[in-house]
Amino acid sequence: MFDWNDLRYFLELARRGKLSSAALRLGVDHTTVARRVTALEGQLGLDLFDRTNRTYSLTADGKRLLAHAEKMEAGSIDLLEAITPTDSGPTGTVRLATPEAFGSQFIARHAASFHAYNPGIQLEVIAETRPLSLSRREADAAITLAKAEHGRVISNKIGDYRLRLYAAPGYLQKHPPIVRPGDLKDHQFIWYVDDLLPLPQLKMLDKMIGAPNILFRTTSVTGQANAAATGLGLALLPCFVADQMKSLTTVLPREVSIIRDLWLTVQDDIAAEPHVERLVEFLRGLLASERRTLVGDR
Repeated sequence: MFDWNDLRYFLELARRGKLSSAALRLGVDHTTVARRVTALEGQLGLDLFDRTNRTYSLTADGKRLLAHAEKMEAGSIDLLEAITPTDSGPTGTVRLATPEAFGSQFIARHAASFHAYNPGIQLEVIAETRPLSLSRREADAAITLAKAEHGRVISNKIGDYRLRLYAAPGYLQKHPPIVRPGDLKDHQFIWYVDDLLPLPQLKMLDKMIGAPNILFRTTSVTGQANAAATGLGLALLPCFVADQMKSLTTVLPREVSIIRDLWLTVQDDIAAEPHVERLVEFLRGLLASERRTLVGDR
């Protein structure tokens, strides 16, 4: 009896004709190929190759073995296909629109988990400050801060998240202490560009502070967080963004704590499609399991 695994080396060498080529294909050293083929010849008591100028050509016995070895190879491939599950679940592409930070800072961190359980579905996340239109087919589904009231859609609350004030420790050390909300008037802030504020639900800084001293504005929440991390000023940020950054710390966490709803809206004519249903199920489970990350209860 011979080592069945040696047939792999025999097949590749028979097809390539050179040790180096067979070794490259098998991912081993050329000496391993030579050793395994020599061992096979010894076990069978046959010369399988003529060796001339580093070229290996099959002998008559080698050609007879090749025919049987190829049948065994084909049989093993058929066996693997027969026992490997063929149902990988729904297939298709689903496009999800989200607020900029939620898509790029939260959903993206869990994209690998979605793909692991849904290998046939390609997820497209459009993380933008401007809302996309489902009625114009710009997206299949959307996560928003308010319930969709118009269009042929299905809209349900899927979770919520918290915003708190954050600053770099270096900023806090160089500026007056913040003990109560009234102390905020003496500080500088980072915020959205007012006339490009994407959603009315985000018009909260003026209501909270009055007339904040804003030094830097950007439409990107990620940009706001990065600017705050440099010590430029205070920023009102989602906990799921700022709590991941070691360079930021909370300011007045009890006094400044704003909860915002998250709504999932899906076009009603595709809501029952298996690949869309999988995304909805995934999002519901994800937001439930990651609630502490979203609301900042670390």
